[in-house]
Amino acid sequence: MATPESKIRLKAATLAVGTEVTDGQILDRNSAWISQKLSRAGIQMIEHRAVADDREDITRALQELSARADLLFVTGGLGPTSDDFTRDLLATVYGRPLEYDETSWKQIEEKLANRGIVAREIQKQQCYFPRGSKILFNPAGTANAFSFEAEGKSSPLKVYALPGPPVEIAAVWEANLKSEIENLVPLEEREELFILRTLGRGESDIAEKTEAVIAGSGLRVGYRAHAPYVEVKLWYRLGEKAKVADVIRKLEKTLEPWIVSRNDEDAAQALLALIRAGAGLEILDAATFGVLHDRLAQQLRESGGDGSVSHKLRVTTLFSDRVSEDGSPAVPSKGAIFTLTCDDARNVWLLRLKSREGRESLLEESPPFKYKVRSDRGRKFITEKSLLWLASLASELI
Repeated sequence: MATPESKIRLKAATLAVGTEVTDGQILDRNSAWISQKLSRAGIQMIEHRAVADDREDITRALQELSARADLLFVTGGLGPTSDDFTRDLLATVYGRPLEYDETSWKQIEEKLANRGIVAREIQKQQCYFPRGSKILFNPAGTANAFSFEAEGKSSPLKVYALPGPPVEIAAVWEANLKSEIENLVPLEEREELFILRTLGRGESDIAEKTEAVIAGSGLRVGYRAHAPYVEVKLWYRLGEKAKVADVIRKLEKTLEPWIVSRNDEDAAQALLALIRAGAGLEILDAATFGVLHDRLAQQLRESGGDGSVSHKLRVTTLFSDRVSEDGSPAVPSKGAIFTLTCDDARNVWLLRLKSREGRESLLEESPPFKYKVRSDRGRKFITEKSLLWLASLASELI
């Protein structure tokens, strides 16, 4: 395997083993999670692959990925049943006979005894590891993980065999692999990702403006269009951060009219933070068909419910644009009142925010493209626009 002093970027691949993955019963969340960890550590992910519980398919995948990767993460197939034969195939493919580990058996017995369960003989299958493996204790399950070095394409290949459940992979990683992975690549050689999130222009338009600014800078660029956003993703080595800083500032200035957030910033999160510190907000939505409600609800779920916000925020979704003349909901609000309606005849949205003191702000917004205000894209666009507009006014009116 390449040493930390090497200038050659380490390449990694994941192999998810399990018919439940290839059949679509479950999503391969493990590969995405591992990729995020490796990316932050400066390691390039070159492939995610999934195979069913088939010996020939798994063997072929191991051989093919071994020829391309420096690090190979194999997930799943470490259990005690007849279709769990990942360890057997790893032993065969890499010429490492399986050897029994009594300590792993004692750990299984102890864990199950704590649950009032007696360990069965079939579970000893989980106690065999390819010769020379480093056994990685699994704090969250009975199947210990393991790693070993094998012959790769041009240098030793490091193979990591991990259990299938995501919670167990996270536990094994934290207990055994975190420091090892983070120290494989020197800090100055790692790539950092910087994201500019734009709203109101198409992907081709944003890309054209971006390419003109960064040409010849050495920045690696990518784009992600997910309605209604277009993300500009820029990668650079940490050791070259100062060198590309001026180019990034120039790009931010060029895209300034359409930039709504950077990196992990989130419009819903920002608004909820302001509500948390403010007097409250009543939202009467007769335009997005529940998209605005779902957007805020998702953010609240991800933050664990957040009772400090829930009693200050009320969102009412109307499946009609009929609201009272002053835009007020039927039930009086303790905070500011925000109403959102659309005018089909003019194809515009009308956003009104009224404070407890009676001060009012009004915004009239048209779709940025040819689609209608009541289209799916239109609802997503005005949801994000509303969140941004509310957050900008919250300090005054909420």
